[in-house]
Amino acid sequence: MRVSWAMALMIAALAATVACSGSPDVPNEIRALAELDRGLQLQEAGNFQKALEAYDAAVNLDPQLAEAYARRGDVFIQYSDMNGALEQINQALNLDPELAIAYNYRGLIMATGNDVDGALLDFSEAIRLNPNLVEAYLNRGRLFIEQQDLESAIDDLDSAVELEPMSPNLFLNRGRLHMLVGNLDQAAADLEQVLAITQEEVYVVAAKELLALIQ
Repeated sequence: MRVSWAMALMIAALAATVACSGSPDVPNEIRALAELDRGLQLQEAGNFQKALEAYDAAVNLDPQLAEAYARRGDVFIQYSDMNGALEQINQALNLDPELAIAYNYRGLIMATGNDVDGALLDFSEAIRLNPNLVEAYLNRGRLFIEQQDLESAIDDLDSAVELEPMSPNLFLNRGRLHMLVGNLDQAAADLEQVLAITQEEVYVVAAKELLALIQ
């Protein structure tokens, strides 16, 4: 069973509360973290409405929980409610100006509104605050591709691959980019890596088709 950082923090805080007071009563802040964790799992499963309800509960329990606003903003993005999303994400940043995921989400909104410079600034700030945030590298990389800056996109995929070295999708996409810029040896290496780490048909077929083009 996956235990998120929020759930781990909740368990630790609850243990400390019980140890100090001898009472099983759980503070609202800890219950809010549990709702946040529940929302993350629901959203990961694609149940956005239930996830939104969990984030709402988290905010009601702890109005200072910045990440709950940011995650609620992400659900609004999924529903294409960019105004509502921006309101939630700005609230998150008002509470925590160093919340990396909020900058990442605001970057998505900027990109949707064709504010390329604003989006790049937000994705870059997300990466500065959290260099392990794979999502921000991927989002900035997609924007670089749209701007025909393929070398910069490859650099971001390099960072993403370092963080998730068992992702066939990352190697496949980096292989495609290497092909586009003429780095055929690097492309072949990435595509061979896809075949080495997965047997999923969608990745295997795509990698073999691209390798055939190179060879």
